[in-house]
This record gives sequence, C-alpha cells and structure tokens, in this order.
Amino acid sequence: MATALFWFRKDLRLNDNPAWAAACEAHKVLPVFVLEPELIASAGPYRRGRFFQNLSALIAEVKSLGGRLRIIQGPAQDILPQYIQENNVDCMYFNADTSPFSRKRDERLAENITLPIHTFWGGLVHPPGTVLTQKGEISKVFTPFYKKWVTLPAPVSLPYPLPGFVDSPKNDLEVARDLIPRTSQEGYEGASARFEQFLEKVDDYQESRNFPSVDGTSFLSSDLHFGTIGPREILNGLSSNSEGHRQFIRQLAWRDWYAHLLHVNPEVPHKPVNKSYENIRWRDDPEGFERWKEGETGYPIVDAGMRQLSATGWMHNRVRMITASFLVKNLLIDWREGERYFRRVLIDGDIAQNCGNWQWVAGTGFDAAPYFRVFNPVLQSKKFDPEGSYIRRWIPELEAISGSAIHSPWECDETTLRKHNVVLGENYPFPIVDHAEARERALAAYKASRE
Repeated sequence: MATALFWFRKDLRLNDNPAWAAACEAHKVLPVFVLEPELIASAGPYRRGRFFQNLSALIAEVKSLGGRLRIIQGPAQDILPQYIQENNVDCMYFNADTSPFSRKRDERLAENITLPIHTFWGGLVHPPGTVLTQKGEISKVFTPFYKKWVTLPAPVSLPYPLPGFVDSPKNDLEVARDLIPRTSQEGYEGASARFEQFLEKVDDYQESRNFPSVDGTSFLSSDLHFGTIGPREILNGLSSNSEGHRQFIRQLAWRDWYAHLLHVNPEVPHKPVNKSYENIRWRDDPEGFERWKEGETGYPIVDAGMRQLSATGWMHNRVRMITASFLVKNLLIDWREGERYFRRVLIDGDIAQNCGNWQWVAGTGFDAAPYFRVFNPVLQSKKFDPEGSYIRRWIPELEAISGSAIHSPWECDETTLRKHNVVLGENYPFPIVDHAEARERALAAYKASRE
C-alpha cells in the first residue's frame, strides 16, 4: 500500500478534514506537523499557548487511533523534501490556505519535490474561485458575494476516517507536552463543546452579539483559525429558519469572502485597496501608540478593550471596531500598525480576517466603511455597554463610578470623582485627544489624500 504524507497545518483536527479523509482512503498515512520558526516567532504568547494546546490534543487523538504525529522543525520547504525521501513517501496531502506566507512556501516546496501533491480547502466553506460574478471575478462588495455564496450547495461535513498508519516508534521532535496544561477546552473536543454551547444561545445572536458584557458570541474564532473545527461542520449544524442562525451563517460568508479576496490580492496586508488613500499623512506617534496598546487613552471603552486583549489575547468584535477606529481616526496612526499588533496578540489573529477588518474600519478596503465614518467612543460605549459592566470589569479604577459618568469620566466634577477614588491624571488618564478635534483632523487628512 502506498504511503501518503499528511501535512497538518491550520487544520488541527481529524473530523471533517477533506485532505485527511482523502489521504486515508487508499494509503498508509504518515502524519506530520512542521513547526515553522517564523510563524511561531510572530505569534504572541496567548496564540502560541493556544496553538500548543491544540497541537497536544491532536497528538493525543492520533495516538488514540494507533498512530503517531511526527513533529519536525521547519522551514517546511527546506526540511520536507529530505524527509519525504528518507521515509519513502509516495504522495502528499494537505489543506491549502490563502495567506501569502503559506502560498510562497508551498510554491517553493513544490519546486523541490517530484511526487504528487493533493491539496484541498478544509478551512473554508467554499474554496476560492467558486463564488464569482458573471465576469468570473470575486465581487468587491460583500452583499453580491453573499447572495451567490448562500445559494451554493452547502458541502456536507465528512465522516471520521479510520486510517492505517506508517509505523513510527518515536516523535522526531518533542514539543514539551508535559509542560502544556491539558484542558477540556483544547483541540476538537473543546471546539465542538463551544459550538454546542453556542447553539443553545444562537437564536439571540442577532440581538446580543454587539454587547461586550453579554455572553452572546460564539467564541469559535480561534478554533476556526487553528482548524480545530471546520466551517462546514458549523454550517451543517445551523439552520436558515432562525434569524440568529442566518446572521451567524453570514459571518461564515464574511470569513470566506476575506479569504477569497486575499487569495487574489496578496498585497492587502501592506497596501490600501482604495488607491485614493495611498498618500494619507499618518502621524508618527510612538507614545500615542503605546498608550493605545496599554489601555491608557482616557476613553474607558477603548481602554477596556485593549486591557482585555492584553490580559486574554481576545477582544469582543464590537470593541475591536471601536478600538481600531480610535487608533486610525482619532490618533491618525497607520492602520497597518494596528493590524500587525492585533494579529500578533490575538489568539485568532488570522491575516485575511484581520486585514479585511482593519481596512474596513480605516475606510481603505473592500466594501469599507466610508472614510468620514468615525466611531465616537463615548456614544459607542453608551449604546453597547449602557450599564458600564464591561468597563468596570476591565478598568477597576473606575468601578465605583455610577451611571453614565463611567463612559466619560472627564465630564464629572472633581468632587464626584474623588468620592469614587478617581483622580484623573493620577490613577486614570485624561483623554489623550479631544474626539471632535481628532475627527476633523482625520477627515482633513483623508480629503487631502483624495485630492
């Protein structure tokens, strides 16, 4: 029986994994994961920790089936050709992804090996090139893309294959599994449990998803990023009969759309899609950037979000938009600086989604918010955290402030603030910028670039 090398990448699961299922059909399988030094180094501690937890879970799952997941040190394009030769491999299987790094690496690898390579798209509902306009292009506006996407037959999630493994007495590289805490929240087990929990509340998703103090989101973003659960399995578990279900299905389509766009526009992480904004004169403000990262801007909703990110590696999506808009429009700092920071720190720091969202907020991307849309952090705070519960959780120095004053403490009189042990400029900062003035500055910079 032929030997197939299966290369795990951003698909750390056996269930509903099209490349894995195909490799297991008529081959003995040699499962491999390549630790890429560049990718490990670029990830923040929370994403690295979640990655190793998920990898540990996959090692255990493969072992439970009688196999052993081999862990080898990359770069993949350098190490895999020799590894393939040493292990008498006949063919290779893996799931592709749209990141520029992965595509360049895969192209270089293909140049260095001669055996058949079989690629699949296990990380998306529909692969790139399948959701096109009549002109054979990807729609640069989301709604037409979604209308076509939602009419395509939903791929059925694949059954769990029972593979035959190549004998492998020992891992090539240990990943310090004993140092990685085993929890029920890792790997496919944790991802499927989170999905089941989400299904219990998804009917309210449309109403609750925008409120950061409410448990209304799926918490599946990092699972989709690492591939511990597949989007097809999620889609198959949803129903179009409920508005909450339909809204979450729409989010899966957004995810596909950004990935498809990156596939044909690999420059998106580095250049504005809208060329009118190539010449915006961004401010060089290292101090402002640091205060934004540390949650010390003086705007409570912004600071709460950035502190949540620093403490957990995750941030509620509504607050991601607020904090991103604040950096770009209020501080007039280049969106690329914020995008890179988010992508490094977030446990779900996916390049296609992150770049798409940051360019949307900046007004420079595909189907983006208009350049003159500037989130007012105080109004956003009052609307989506009306009781201040989210702010109080992440900014304990403001915990005692009652009512709407918590959204803009600088508007309180000094006596009231001192009564609640708040001294602006000492234990909580004054606003780093006046919102109205910053808005006018941003609009002027955008208009100048358009002229």
